[in-house]
Amino acid sequence: MKTLNKIALYAGLGISFLIQPGCNLDTEPYDFAAPETFYSNETECTMALAGVYYTLAEESTYGNFYSCMLSNIDDLSFYARAAGTQTTQVFVNDHNTSNKNIYDAWSSFYKGINNANMLLEQVDNAAMDDKVKTRIKGEAKFLRAYYHFLLVQGWYEVPVRTESLKDINLSSMPATSHAEALDWIIQEMEDCIDMVDNETYDKSPGHVKKTVVEGILARVCLWRAGNPSNGGKPYYEKAAHWANEVKKAGKHQLNPDIYAIWKNMACDKYDKAFNESMWEAEFVGTRDDGNYTAGRIGNVIGNIQANGVNTGKGYSYGFYSGSLILWDLFEEKDSRRDLSMAPYQLNNKDEVKDWSQKQIVERRCGKFRREWESSSPKHKNYTQENFPILRYADVLLMLAEAENEVNGAPTDLAYQCVNEIRTRAGASEVKGLDYEKFKKLIQDERARELCFEGLRKYDLVRWGIYVESIHDKLGAATRDARWSKASYFSGAAGYANRTENKHQFLPIPSLELSVNLELEQNKYWK
Repeated sequence: MKTLNKIALYAGLGISFLIQPGCNLDTEPYDFAAPETFYSNETECTMALAGVYYTLAEESTYGNFYSCMLSNIDDLSFYARAAGTQTTQVFVNDHNTSNKNIYDAWSSFYKGINNANMLLEQVDNAAMDDKVKTRIKGEAKFLRAYYHFLLVQGWYEVPVRTESLKDINLSSMPATSHAEALDWIIQEMEDCIDMVDNETYDKSPGHVKKTVVEGILARVCLWRAGNPSNGGKPYYEKAAHWANEVKKAGKHQLNPDIYAIWKNMACDKYDKAFNESMWEAEFVGTRDDGNYTAGRIGNVIGNIQANGVNTGKGYSYGFYSGSLILWDLFEEKDSRRDLSMAPYQLNNKDEVKDWSQKQIVERRCGKFRREWESSSPKHKNYTQENFPILRYADVLLMLAEAENEVNGAPTDLAYQCVNEIRTRAGASEVKGLDYEKFKKLIQDERARELCFEGLRKYDLVRWGIYVESIHDKLGAATRDARWSKASYFSGAAGYANRTENKHQFLPIPSLELSVNLELEQNKYWK
């Protein structure tokens, strides 16, 4: 089954992106179609919706830059390269306002927003079934809100754009306040609840459907409740409500085989039995099999695999290693440890080479392993591996956290959620904790369950412990006698030492500031 992401990849979208916010005019138009004439029927509006989804599948977003280089910046993983060899990059917190990866991700998100705005402005005039029209509008509205959330979460305060950009000379717009933007996002998403599909796409993680909207709403509400907007209890209550709505729907379960989740994503396969992966950024085939995709999941982030021949098990640079902080969080019997920090690498003959007990931080991210891919031939750098945006395990942990915050202590529901996850991993169940101990448990459990999934940095920020966790605690871990002395693992110390308050957020790109004259740099980077 082809999802909208795949339709977009195969069809080249079928429409022009026109002029994009962010003034990124280096787009690749295909068959030009004016908005006044294109959005006339279901086929054309579906193609336009594919263009909105396509933002998820770009290399600048979930294909590499946003998911890895801009978001995988935390205390659990580090960029495994020698000190001084990777300067000016976000993943070592040595970047500035001119960083290209930051600008490309910013531009892509606003491109997706503009595509959504164009569709929403025209879809009411299209000749199609009203139910289909409502669904298309709901998905477009949700994606527009979601892209705004990624911008607000990443860059702090940004312009909220609800109209398509028709004249580049009139594009200047100030930023919306952080709290105001989040409240708009929450309202937009809540408006979509009964608009999006609640049946047909239940087991298709490439589509937005009701439980996806509810799960992402829980994530947005947790962010609004915490640092830096500090909305507090009302938003924790909203987060608990929406996460519990997903749970009560009964459409998602934890897969008892935690490895199966990642093997399925590696070979672009849907798990229809348990449906734990709720929403994924999807990538198709490889460039060597005639399908052009921009995903590098498994290649830049993944286990070390040294065979670059396209008939082998796949090549991976293995840029991201697990830290001692992550390693020490796992019980010995926890199945997530060796899943997350692979205990071996593959050499250039696809032979397994185990890491020794003295090579803990040389273990690379094991959730993405090219040996699990089904495509052939394999491209050296581009893969078919999907990236998880929302898993049911995350929803359960959000529900447990929100329940604790709302009630000032863990509830039976909170224990049920967290113990379901721990039992699946083979870890011992927990009970009898007070508010503070349960809060710390959730922070650690999210680390164990969701490491390398692009969420940890934002968790640390909303908990108000980003600098402490990286500068102080990771910095101390790099001085631990167990930390590898090999040169590839020396850069982590510099990364930790450079981390300061401003790195909680990304700087607004200097190129954007040069054309949007009403926009100012966010307060963290002034």
